[in-house]
Amino acid sequence: MKSTSISVIIPYFKRGEIFDRALDSVLDQTYENKEIIVVDNHSEDDVRERILARQAGIELIELPENGGPCTARNVGARAATGDILVFLEDDVGFVSPCELGGLVRVFENRPELTVVDFRVSNPTTGELSLRDWCHPRHWREAAETEFETNYLSEGACAMQRRVFEETGGYYEQLFFGAEAADLETRIMDRGYKIVYVPEIRVWHQVSEKGRTNERQYYYFTRNFIWIAYKNYPLWAAARFLSFKLAMMLYLTGRAGSYRPFLRGLWDGFSGLRRIHHDRKPIRQATIKRLVTLDRDRPGILTRLARHRVRPQL
Repeated sequence: MKSTSISVIIPYFKRGEIFDRALDSVLDQTYENKEIIVVDNHSEDDVRERILARQAGIELIELPENGGPCTARNVGARAATGDILVFLEDDVGFVSPCELGGLVRVFENRPELTVVDFRVSNPTTGELSLRDWCHPRHWREAAETEFETNYLSEGACAMQRRVFEETGGYYEQLFFGAEAADLETRIMDRGYKIVYVPEIRVWHQVSEKGRTNERQYYYFTRNFIWIAYKNYPLWAAARFLSFKLAMMLYLTGRAGSYRPFLRGLWDGFSGLRRIHHDRKPIRQATIKRLVTLDRDRPGILTRLARHRVRPQL
C-alpha cells in the first residue's frame, strides 16, 4: 500500500543560519515519502546557494517580490503534491528525526483529525515556548495533553490538503501578522477541528529578522481590525476586537511603540473598504464553539504573567 505523502512548506526571508538548522531538521526526517518546498520571499541573499549545497532535491520557488508569508505559504501549497501539508516558519525545526513519521501515524490512525498543531519548544532548553503558547488552556496543565483548540500556529502545524483547499488558504491581504487568526476561524466554520498534539514536537529559535517593533505593532493592530470585520458579525467583531486591541495597547505601552500602533489603527479602519468584498461572517454555531473553547482559557492576570515571562510579540 502506498504510504501517505507529506509536503513540508517553508516561507523564507533572510534568516540565513537559523534557516540552515531548520532545513536540516526537515532533511533529517526518517520518513521517506516527503517533499520539501522553500518559497523565497525575494530575499536577494544566498538562499539558492544554501539549498543547492545540500543536493537534496529541495524545490525552491523564488518570488519576484516580497508578498509576505501568506502569499508564500499559498504558493507553496499550490505547488505541493502531498496528502498532508506541513507549514513551518524558517526559524522552526523538528526536535527529532521521527516527527514526520509520528505525524503520519497520527493522521492515519485517527481519520477524524484534519488539522494538527504542534508542541513548540525552546531550542536550547527543550522547555515549552511560552511565547508560542496561545491555546485556551493553562500551559502548566495542558502542555503535554491533547485537546481541541481555537488557535492555529501558522509556523508549526499540519493539515489535510482538502482542508487547505476548502478554506482557501491564507488571506494574502494581511501580508504579515495574525495570519492564522483568520484561517483558524474559517477552518472551524467549515466544521473541522484544530487539535493540539504534543507528541509532534518542533523548536522555535526566534529570529529578530522581520520582527521590528515598527512591523509587529503596525501589522498586528491593522490585521486584527480586518479579521474582525471580515470574519465576524458586527456584535461578535466588537467582542473579538475589544480584547485584541486592548492586548495590543498593553504590548505597545510596554514597548513604547505608539506610532506603529496608531498607524495600524488608522489603516485598519480606513482600509475596511479595501477588504469589504471579502467579508463573509462565520456561522453563529462557530462563534458559540469559539466561545465554548475559550472558557478554559486562564484569567487575564495569568496571561499577563506569561507575557512578562516571554512577550508574544
